[in-house]
Amino acid sequence: MISKRFKTKNGSSWKKNLTGLSLVIFLTTCVSGPSFSQDLTPSNSFYYDGKTKVFLEVEDGMLAEFGNPIQPNDNGARSAVKSSDSSASLVKSHGNLNLWKTNSKSGSVAVAKSLNSNSKIGYSPVFRTGKSGSLLALPGNILVEFDETMSDAKIETFLLSKGLKIKKKLDIPGRNFYEVETPAGVASLNLANTLFGQPGVISSSPNWWREAVAK
Repeated sequence: MISKRFKTKNGSSWKKNLTGLSLVIFLTTCVSGPSFSQDLTPSNSFYYDGKTKVFLEVEDGMLAEFGNPIQPNDNGARSAVKSSDSSASLVKSHGNLNLWKTNSKSGSVAVAKSLNSNSKIGYSPVFRTGKSGSLLALPGNILVEFDETMSDAKIETFLLSKGLKIKKKLDIPGRNFYEVETPAGVASLNLANTLFGQPGVISSSPNWWREAVAK
């Protein structure tokens, strides 16, 4: 323990425990957590499917809301999406997912970023992988495969160094897959792309929500 003696105005002295102060600063930093970028640019509008780079197109005005089930006949009137854009219309609601059409001039990426900064509910712009592709959105978390030689402890240490933590290990025989916690929205896309290609990482992709397409 390190203590330092300070002089007061009247000449008396008092001790300040620097170790305690450092601990408080450390704990405060941990509680606040790391900062993840929700910004999307043309240069990062893609993800990796295995080792294949797949380019993304933002679906104009479409916004996905996760974790806010809408009651029958409610139409999402109390949703934060309606609060941010009173002209927004509910396109689809199923379970924990709501799909919205917004008319915000700032665009769905900016709307999702703003809503994610103030809510425990997750928001994501909606994407396609081409004009005929199904809709995609980012509810949060990424799926990462590590080299089979990496132990659980080593993987946990690696992720902690990035400000990330494991949600669960996936039960896939012969593979070393983990679901890693991230915020909803573009942050999960950016984090997945950042991890791809790092030592020991075989693959890294967002935990996509995908529109079910009838065959």
